Amino acid sequence: MKRIQKIAMFMFAALTFALIVSAVAVAIIYTKYGFPKALAGLGFMGIAGIGGLAQLFFKKDPEKVEYDERDQYIQSRAALAGFATAYLVVGIATIGPFIILGPNEPITTNWLPLIFVAAGITHFYVWSIAILAQYGWRK
Repeated sequence: MKRIQKIAMFMFAALTFALIVSAVAVAIIYTKYGFPKALAGLGFMGIAGIGGLAQLFFKKDPEKVEYDERDQYIQSRAALAGFATAYLVVGIATIGPFIILGPNEPITTNWLPLIFVAAGITHFYVWSIAILAQYGWRK
């Protein structure tokens, strides 16, 4: 298994774990305190930041060639897929309220950090899935 696959698998696992813990926290807080306070459960998405440490866990092997043209092509396609998905999330999150509420209704700026975080999470989630899918999940 290549280093980039290990990093992608670790990122995928960290994001999945963070999403599950956050969803459980939001559900528990919602049942007790209601919806506005339930958004505090999204703070557990910080666990996903552990995925960024994968570069430190999986060191480069000085004996091997790290990547060739095929690897570079796979990584660029994965980055493009992640960016396109993040762009789609931002588009839906910003145009959706305009279509649903109408052009004259104001929305609170509290949603802006959530849109930013959602775009980042979807980017790295799709990036890791694209890396794993292009290399093969078990190779």
